[in-house]
Amino acid sequence: MGKRVKIQLNVEASRLFQMSNPTQQDIHERCYLSDDNGGFSESGNIQDFLSNVYLTQEVEWEGVTDDAWYSIAIDKVVYDLDASNDDFEMCFGNDESDDLTIIGKGGVSGNVVATVKDRESLIGKQNVYKIHFSVHYKEESKSYLIDPKVEINPNNPGVTPKLEINPDTI
Repeated sequence: MGKRVKIQLNVEASRLFQMSNPTQQDIHERCYLSDDNGGFSESGNIQDFLSNVYLTQEVEWEGVTDDAWYSIAIDKVVYDLDASNDDFEMCFGNDESDDLTIIGKGGVSGNVVATVKDRESLIGKQNVYKIHFSVHYKEESKSYLIDPKVEINPNNPGVTPKLEINPDTI
C-alpha cells in the first residue's frame, strides 16, 4: 500500500523577510524542500525537487523555519498550467473534478493537504505545482512562491521511483 507523504518547505525566514525586493533566485536560495519519502533534486535546485506520491493517499505541505519569532504558512498549492507538465491531467481532486488550487488551512502556520486521485493513468507522471507561502513576523507577513514537482507512483512504497515517464511499466 502507498502512504501519506509530508513535504516540508524549510525557509531561512529572517533573511528572506528582511529583503526588500527579493528575486525568484533569492527566494530559491533561502528555501529548501524535504519529504518523508526520499524526495530529491538531482540539480540541487528547489524548482527541480521531486516528491514521489501515491494514488489515493494524502500529501501534506508544511512550512517550517529555525528562526525564532518567525512562522511559515503554506497558503495554497496551485497546478502550474504554464509549466511543461506531462499533460493536463491533474493528480489532485476526485474523479469528477480537478483541484487547480488547493487552499491552505489558514493562519500564520497553516498547511495544505490534498489527496491524489485514484486513477492509474497518473502513474509515472509528473505534475508541477506552485507553492504559495507566507513568512510571518510579529504583525507583518510577506508572500512568496516556489514551483517543485510531484510524481505519482503505484500504491507500493517499495517501488523504486521512476525518473522517466513510462506509464506502460508499473
